[in-house]
Amino acid sequence: MVVQNGEPKDALELKADWPTPALPVMGSNLLVKVSHAGLNPADIHFMAHLPSWLPFRRNAIPGLDFVGEIVQTGPLAPPEMTVGTEVCGSLGVRQVAFGAGSLAEYVLVPSDLVAVKPATLPLAAAVGLGTAGQTAALIMRQAKVQKGARVLINGASGGVGSILIQIAKAKGATVVAICSNASDAHVRRLGADEVIDYKVHQDLYDFIAKTFKESQLDLIIDCMGDDALFTKSPPYLKPDGKFISIVGGRTQGIYPFLKNKFLPVFLGRTPRSYSILGLAPAGTYAREVAQWINDGLVKEVPVDSEFRLEEAVEAYEKQATKRAKGKIVVAIKS
Repeated sequence: MVVQNGEPKDALELKADWPTPALPVMGSNLLVKVSHAGLNPADIHFMAHLPSWLPFRRNAIPGLDFVGEIVQTGPLAPPEMTVGTEVCGSLGVRQVAFGAGSLAEYVLVPSDLVAVKPATLPLAAAVGLGTAGQTAALIMRQAKVQKGARVLINGASGGVGSILIQIAKAKGATVVAICSNASDAHVRRLGADEVIDYKVHQDLYDFIAKTFKESQLDLIIDCMGDDALFTKSPPYLKPDGKFISIVGGRTQGIYPFLKNKFLPVFLGRTPRSYSILGLAPAGTYAREVAQWINDGLVKEVPVDSEFRLEEAVEAYEKQATKRAKGKIVVAIKS
């Protein structure tokens, strides 16, 4: 749990005697015994910047994503959510902000935030139906990818990008992945048609412009927060193409949204469609991703690495490097 603000090594402390959530479970809520929790950049932001001295942040438990087994249901829980069912999802941001996160043995969660875990998906991989998978579902709803579309994904090897590659390919798109050479085999295995190693080009945007000058892109998805990828996009993004970002930067998306959406073109706005998306976790998104897996559209939810609960600091330090190939997972019980 978070005992003070700062980097993970300073902020986190393991508590072995924390009480189980209050019983009985009410309404349509579920008490879930957590098997694995997934880490996200938002966790690190919360522990660094949400004041730990606030009454509702004292001894806050971090973590959004989880997978586990239902051990008790409220009287209004859906009939498919029975004791013993394995479910996965992402907790609401408000719930985590108030300190009731997923890096714990048990979570109390509204039933409308979860999906039944696909039978073919390993427990550790199922945390991908949390923030990463749901963000991919949100993007795909906005993007409306058509067969034959040319799609570029920046940050393609991460948790969101790994799912986007597969579902975009399943929709019939040609997928171009931006990542390091170390992730080349990873993104190609998931279905990427072309790979651009951002480390080897002195001017990445000029290289993209020359590469796609004659066959411009229909869609760019930015999972890294690279604003220049948008501002320099007219040579490589079609006039009616879309640019979708999921990283807001220091202003949590306010500055890039205003600059790239509302500034007049004659004052410097790039003349291309721009969206910045923020996820509000929901079971509808989780169930959509579960259906992609059950239908064979997404064949793999990559797990970069798995840590024990006692190694949570090391897990978050790896998360902070932004070099994961898929999800970083913490096993709550061995």
